[in-house]
This record gives sequence, structure tokens and C-alpha cells, in this order.
Amino acid sequence: MKFEKCYIISWFGPDSTNARRAEIHKRQLDWVKKNDLQSVVFAQNYKEEQYEPDVQYIKHQGKVLTPGDARNILLKEFYNSDEDYAIFADNDTYLYTGQKYGANDTFVQTFRNIPFENLSDVDMFLPVNPANQPFTKDLTENAEGDKIRWRFRPTFMTKTSILIIKNIKKHHNKEIYFDEKFVNSDGTLIPCEDQNFGIEFIQNGLGVFICNNIIFKEEQATPEKSTWSTGMTAEQRWERTASGLKFISEIWNLPKQDTVAKGTWMRMFKQKNPKLKQITVNLTEKAGDIQKSSLESLFL
Repeated sequence: MKFEKCYIISWFGPDSTNARRAEIHKRQLDWVKKNDLQSVVFAQNYKEEQYEPDVQYIKHQGKVLTPGDARNILLKEFYNSDEDYAIFADNDTYLYTGQKYGANDTFVQTFRNIPFENLSDVDMFLPVNPANQPFTKDLTENAEGDKIRWRFRPTFMTKTSILIIKNIKKHHNKEIYFDEKFVNSDGTLIPCEDQNFGIEFIQNGLGVFICNNIIFKEEQATPEKSTWSTGMTAEQRWERTASGLKFISEIWNLPKQDTVAKGTWMRMFKQKNPKLKQITVNLTEKAGDIQKSSLESLFL
């Protein structure tokens, strides 16, 4: 399997956050390099001294592109390559290091060596977000089994801080991009385009998952987390999120989330898409070989 690149959108924002974000991004680039990956960075309005050696840059100066537009440039680059999978990330997110974080330290090398056919249902996945999901107990209880297989559970709540995406043009003859409609007439962003991206994969019959074996690290230059939400209160951010989910419901003719029981969207997606089920992926043996071995053991 060809898994060689980490595509990163990068804008350091206003002067008040610029230096801090550049410092965080440097740590991310170090992580990428230590894990034998090539960084491909869409760099917006960099100062000359902010470019790093051994990084492939797509440079942009002038009006700042939205995150979706920036990601789409990198997606096109990826879809037109011969890569099988790639990491896509914001400029402040990578994986934690250390034994307590599951398979993080060996993720890249292990993932490269998984028989490709074992990943037939896995078209996009994201690591566990430790802000939303405790992981220590889960990893401890599943430690023995996790040595030979990883656990994936379906989701539509994709978070574009960091994603691993299959080259669906190469393997499914499809190209899916971030929806350009997630911008208001005044130029402000409509939130939840990241969830919509995952939903579009699902609506195209593709599998979207969280991998329980890896944990991402998102550093913060400001309390708002996003360069685009600087200066907003928590209430303002929630109001924007609610408006984004409402917009998604209109795009896909889904019931409004505040009018139905929790889990309704996922149940609807599962009814249409058979890939959306909890799965385990064997790390070394091909799925067909495991089945063959199990059958042969019946006759020993």
C-alpha cells in the first residue's frame, strides 16, 4: 500500500496568533518527518522565513481561501496521484506520542503494512478525539486483541482537524470535495462543512469510521481553537454550529436534529449504506487467508 503523504492546510491568522501558530505547526512538521511521511502544505500568506526545508509547498498569497477551498486544492492533488491513502490535517493537529496512546507511535508503519483488501470498507477514518471520547479504559481492556487487529466504528461526525482518506478516484472512480456552498453571502463561513464532507462520502456508498486505536492531538493557539472563529463566545459558536447542522439537513433532506431522537441520522445512514458497521481490521493476515485457515481447522 502506498501511504506516503500528509496534506496540510496552513494559515497562521492575524499577527496576534501568527507566531504561536507557526510554532505549533513546526512541531506538526517534525512529527510528520519522524514518521517517514512527506508534508504537502497549502501555505497561505506565509512570511519568507516561515517556509521550512524538506516540505513540499503550494504557495498562496492574497485573499485567504476558506478551509474548504484550500482542502479541495490538496484533495485534487491527492486524487490525481497514485497514493492509496493520505493524511489530511489542519496545521495544528497530529498524533500524540507515548505508549498510553494506543497504536500512535507505530501507526504509520503498521498501517502501510495492512493488506489492502482488509481495508475494503474503510474509505475515510479519523482518530479518536480525546476531548469527546475517553480512551484509556478502552485501550486497556482491548490491549491483547489490538496487537493483531484494529477496531473501527462508523461515524458521520467527521472532524477535519485530521483525517485519513482513501484515494477514491483511484479505487472507486469517484471524486468528492468540500461543498463550496458553505459560505454566506457576506463571506462568513457556514459551519459543519467537515460533517457534510463525511456525509457526502456516506451518501456515495463509502465507509466512514473512527479508529479506536489512535488518538489525535490538537494544539491551541487561542481558546477558540479555529483561526476562523477568533473572538467568538461559546454561545456564538454553538449558534453557528446549530445553523450548520440545519443547513446539512436541508442539503440531504434529513430531519432537523433538534426535532428527532439522538442517533436518528446515523440509523438512516446505516439503512442505506451497508459499510456502516463496526468492523475489525486484521493487521497482517489477509481476510481471505483467515477464513481459509478457519475452514481448514475444522477438518484437522
